Amino acid sequence: MRRRAIQFSVARFTGFISNSIRLPSAEALGYFRSSAVRTQLLLLLTIATLFAVASAVCAQEKEPIDVIKVNTDLVVFDAQVIDKKTKRIIGDLTKDDFDVTDGGVRQQISYFSRDELPLSVMMLLDVSGSVRPILHQIRDGALNALARFKPEDQVAVMPFANTSRLAQDFTNDRQLVSHKIEEATASDALGRGTFLGPALESAAIHMQTAPAQTGRRVIIIVTDNIALVPKRETKEILDELFDKGTVVYGLIVRAAIGKVFNVMFLGQLKGVNEFVDQTGGEIIGADKKEVDEKLGEVIDRLRARYAIGFRPSNPADDGKFRPVTIKISTAAKRKEKPIVLTKRGYYLRRRTD
Repeated sequence: MRRRAIQFSVARFTGFISNSIRLPSAEALGYFRSSAVRTQLLLLLTIATLFAVASAVCAQEKEPIDVIKVNTDLVVFDAQVIDKKTKRIIGDLTKDDFDVTDGGVRQQISYFSRDELPLSVMMLLDVSGSVRPILHQIRDGALNALARFKPEDQVAVMPFANTSRLAQDFTNDRQLVSHKIEEATASDALGRGTFLGPALESAAIHMQTAPAQTGRRVIIIVTDNIALVPKRETKEILDELFDKGTVVYGLIVRAAIGKVFNVMFLGQLKGVNEFVDQTGGEIIGADKKEVDEKLGEVIDRLRARYAIGFRPSNPADDGKFRPVTIKISTAAKRKEKPIVLTKRGYYLRRRTD
């Protein structure tokens, strides 16, 4: 890609030279027969060409890295590696420590990074009746957690209950986000039910507007997780999440009534879990006094993820879902028992721009 861009820049430069300099007339040909003059002219043309190449290289190097833009066949997965027992993040792995399969076929890793990429975070806040007794603690925790974001991170806010609404689009204005969080948690205008599915679908669709094309797209759901999502609706939402490359994290906070419902339904109300598992996120529990601390932990863990890319051995853009597994190689001898959290697959989408 870079070579083609350089060739194009040089061709454009030499085309400009050709159009700007006309061939000498017959009367002047005798002058150009001089060996010294021919040498000087050749030197000038060489310098001009080298200058064009150098300019093209510099321009390429100044562009932000966007692996999808560089090669539309490069598929990049965002992955977290933790110890199975302690849940501690494992951050010292190399490319050779991972095995990747696409549809059961082993793939060669051609892109690997553990950079702290900018975040585009949608805060999906449950404001239903079952969390309302502790809503002010959730609000305060969310407000305090904003300080953990970096200046380049973008945050959006979407409260939900019976319905949902986008209270604040993606912005790095922390004061504005704070105001919208306070506003969103101040009333029960959205109802008292917990309709997680429609809210998450709206959030997933809106993630396509997230500005961090080369960063991480994340939905953090702050809820008591007392919700059910039908299987058909779950599949549609997962398709949106996979298509946008979005990871779902769940911060589970329960008031007394939420704890009662959890016991009544034998702990089977786990609306968030499937989306977290399928996209490679994590579920973190919090007491009502721990929302600030646990949200900060989520944000810190988001920065410790790996980016793993490969070029599919099957390059056909067939529109089908492609299951992918990423595991730690058996050759990697470690004291811990590492497990890889990542999305379960992807749809191959080639950019046309």
